[in-house]
Amino acid sequence: MNKNDRKPHLWIPDEEVVRLEHNPTGRDRPRNIIPSEHGKKLSSALENIITYYKNLPQKGTLSDELYIFKVLLPDEEKIDNKKRRDFLKNNGLRLNVVKNKRTALVSTTPELFQRLRNRIENYKSHGKYSDFQYIDSFEPFTVSDKQSSSVRRLFFQGEKPPKTVDIQLLLVPNLDQSIYEKALPKLKESITHANGRVVEDYYLSDGTPVIRAIVPSMALEKLSLDDAIYRVEETRFFSVIKENSMVSLDDKFKLNPEIDIDNLPIVVILDTGINLPAPLNQLIVARWIPDGAVITGDPHGTQVASRAIFGDNLGQQVKAGILTPRVRVVDAVVLDGEVPENVFIKRLQKAINELSEMSKIFNLSANAKCPIDGDEMSIIGYELDNLMQLYNVQFVISSGNHYVWRTASTLEDVLDDDDSRIAAPGDSMLGIVVGAVVAGEHTGSISKANEIAPYSRKGPGFAGFPKPDIVAYSGTICLSRNGPEVPIDLKSIVLMPTGELIPEAGTSFAAPVVAGDLAVIASQIPGGDILLAKALLYHGAIPLWDEEGLQPEEEEYIAYLYGKGLSNSLRSISSTSSRVTFVRTGELNRLTKERVKFWMPSILAAKPGRNTAKVTVTCVTKPPLDRTKGTEYLGAYISASLHKVGSNLRLLLANPSGGNGRWKWDSCHHFYNTFSRFNSGEWQVWLQLHTRWDVPDDFNVPYALAITIEDLSGELDIYNEVLSEAQGRFIPLTTIQVPVVGSI
Repeated sequence: MNKNDRKPHLWIPDEEVVRLEHNPTGRDRPRNIIPSEHGKKLSSALENIITYYKNLPQKGTLSDELYIFKVLLPDEEKIDNKKRRDFLKNNGLRLNVVKNKRTALVSTTPELFQRLRNRIENYKSHGKYSDFQYIDSFEPFTVSDKQSSSVRRLFFQGEKPPKTVDIQLLLVPNLDQSIYEKALPKLKESITHANGRVVEDYYLSDGTPVIRAIVPSMALEKLSLDDAIYRVEETRFFSVIKENSMVSLDDKFKLNPEIDIDNLPIVVILDTGINLPAPLNQLIVARWIPDGAVITGDPHGTQVASRAIFGDNLGQQVKAGILTPRVRVVDAVVLDGEVPENVFIKRLQKAINELSEMSKIFNLSANAKCPIDGDEMSIIGYELDNLMQLYNVQFVISSGNHYVWRTASTLEDVLDDDDSRIAAPGDSMLGIVVGAVVAGEHTGSISKANEIAPYSRKGPGFAGFPKPDIVAYSGTICLSRNGPEVPIDLKSIVLMPTGELIPEAGTSFAAPVVAGDLAVIASQIPGGDILLAKALLYHGAIPLWDEEGLQPEEEEYIAYLYGKGLSNSLRSISSTSSRVTFVRTGELNRLTKERVKFWMPSILAAKPGRNTAKVTVTCVTKPPLDRTKGTEYLGAYISASLHKVGSNLRLLLANPSGGNGRWKWDSCHHFYNTFSRFNSGEWQVWLQLHTRWDVPDDFNVPYALAITIEDLSGELDIYNEVLSEAQGRFIPLTTIQVPVVGSI
């Protein structure tokens, strides 16, 4: 982008939005089944649950008060059907967890369980309670349902399991607090009797208890059987993982005197601590250390902070002899060696609570060492999502590093290995998850320029959604006779506490580049709306691949490697003569739809040639979420659909083929389409909110929308043409105060 050709984005006011009423409807379709036969199946399923409880080696913690088991709906049914949920409730079944769209975990008292058995007998014998036709079966909630894949692998890897295992026991969610208060002491006693040791019990921000314990591996099966336990996971430990080569560049640096440091935006660095040399130490706004944390002197926090402050061009600035900071930082110490998940979560909760008024952007460059399961949101991933909702903040998270590259000969070998998948908390659905790409060509690196770095974890993320969300430059790793080393690369330079400059590799150093980009973008938005800044961050990302002629499966694969593309704050902040961006923020509920207008200029429509124009749409939402809903985790999404002017001024659907970029139940729709022959005038993006079953119809979900039209030749001044033809309908962003939509 030509720095002299920077123009403000155009705001879409309320007058350019058509709001339509939406009346959602639904209708039951009777199943083609015989109640007597189906009732017999359901009755037998309940008897199997009774048998399961009777055959347990010891009485469960909750068995005197509750039965906990699974309800399965037929393939064509969904738990999000309100009538199905009401039917379960009316039959005494409390919905505790949704595992997937047709499987739920429920609880009921022994008395109500007997009533359920009686009603199914009535259904079987007399056809009463006909809605039982929409329940396929009941099943016990067994050990295999509870244990994570990493726990199960301990006993199926062909080797003797470890003597003890550090685990986290998540209790069944959505039980009464009185139940938890009775269950926790009993579970702790069971752990002690099994020769285990309770490290700590704590609560997630949604009120669900978790027990961290170190137990003999042979006792794991017995503990997992307890009916109060919902999930058994190995305790994750969070620390910094890095590869570096201590190569000093021996350059003197000076701060750019034209920069007003006191007015720079702020990013909170959640890391090992920041120790910047003078005069850069004035860029540290505040320091925060939780009780029990130890300052280790690890330079990781300083290195991460330097990437947030200077972006990925610190090396270029040093080469030019002057440093130009773009953000200030808050030093928040949450890492001091290997931090167990329970301690890590409590530190993060406290940090966000105490620092969220100082900054809304938090960088977290720490990941678990193993990949996610994928079908279950990680405890830490959910906790970050929930904190973002509670405090209206934005986490920027590294995707994680792996070591598959050590034994791989090609990048394809790395990407084909399941161990290179995203690591927690990179499964966070509301966080901005950042992967790393290589900037240059280096002998011995299996990744070439603008390819995913050899160590950078890839998608899919939770439930198959695309992750990472975006990428930034970081160093690569080369294999030589002396082992792995990080080559010098101007895009990979970080700062040491001593003032030394070294090349570094890791997604730890890609994430803060994006955190700084986000802070810069937000600082250019009147009102500083963080959701709009996030939308513009994604919207301005540069694709690192040839966009033309991609098949849907190729687009999906690329999204698992690079997300929306390479972060570029300058493209995100400004329009140009040949690239015009329209923006808007708002809220939608299920009873309304919006048709948002923008202008396609006649000068672009009249230009001959193939693929003359490109339209890009990005819509970011902040939906409600619930970890107990399994793959139904997000409570809402907004579908964005592009419509162009057709013949007779009718609007025609203009979405790209395939569903990539417009995944259902994702928190962002980001897609583009190119056009050769088209009409000028008033084009539209149609927005509609889709919600899960527990979201009220009038519940408002915030969104931020960005729409860009681009002359692909770069020759036309379409910006001024839009202003001329639209005659003041769209307002330069710099002249208005952007309304900040409410947090949930």
